Amino acid sequence: MDISALIQVSDANRIDTIQVRESGQLMAGDFEGSVTGIWIKLDESGAGIVAYGDKEYKTKRIGSASIPKGTSVELTFANGIYYSKW
Repeated sequence: MDISALIQVSDANRIDTIQVRESGQLMAGDFEGSVTGIWIKLDESGAGIVAYGDKEYKTKRIGSASIPKGTSVELTFANGIYYSKW
């Protein structure tokens, strides 16, 4: 992924965050706090895909190291956004 693609992903994520905050409506997550999910892949936009239970979550990644499919990751919901961390 080149720098211009990373900047586009960052800009899109920032716009999403601003829109959620301006709306004043915070979405409820499917769980409280953090849970252990299973890393699936990066999607075409650069978002992380993590499985938890019978559902896949599109996440913002907190971690820059490459990890293999099936790795356990921390899945957190905060302020209307799912995050994956390793």
